[in-house]
Amino acid sequence: MTNPLDFLLPRPRFRPSRQQRTEFDTLLDSTPSSGWVDYQLAAPKWQFLSYLCQSRYLVLHGSQNQDIEEVEPRKALDAKAFSAQNAIYATTDGIWAIYFAIVDRKNFGALSLFNSCLSIRLPPGLMKGPLYFFSITHSALVQSPWCDGAIYILPRETFTQEPEQSMMGATISFPHWISPQPARPVAKLMVAPQDFPFLAQIHGHDDEKLAQLASVAPNGFPWPEALIT
Repeated sequence: MTNPLDFLLPRPRFRPSRQQRTEFDTLLDSTPSSGWVDYQLAAPKWQFLSYLCQSRYLVLHGSQNQDIEEVEPRKALDAKAFSAQNAIYATTDGIWAIYFAIVDRKNFGALSLFNSCLSIRLPPGLMKGPLYFFSITHSALVQSPWCDGAIYILPRETFTQEPEQSMMGATISFPHWISPQPARPVAKLMVAPQDFPFLAQIHGHDDEKLAQLASVAPNGFPWPEALIT
């Protein structure tokens, strides 16, 4: 039997020092409203983004489009009801946000994304995560479909987090948020493929096989038979 944990990637160590926290706060506070962050810090950008979500009640929307003045709800197609609404989709995880920003879906329009970010809580209080899984259509993956993109840093007030799930005695939570209302960014950050720490660990999958397996066995994540190595 496949153990999904064998396919999940743990987040690199992330414990910002007091100096880093001060640098992160100062950088955001010095950025003009809705303006581009002039990022010159040594820390990876995903750490800056994740810290802002933890400390400043913000969420992140990753996009290839670098010209958005106001992020608007869009209808999404997904097997999960929560992920198939007319909404802005955002996250409080910096790594996950960058993934959506650096996949070139404009020039590789036929590719599909298959991914997850989650934390697992086991009794008595043991926490694993964040844990990640990333895959795109294999025929696109072999062409390295990466691009520069933008992270839109948004106020969280109108967003609702995806409900937790219970499975085999564990509680699974997702840093996945949606809002039915347009949102103007607090700030924006340019990102590039090299800002994504798991670029070499992105899987490739067969779209048709993945859809078939997910239909037959909805709880079979990550459906390894659909992955192409």
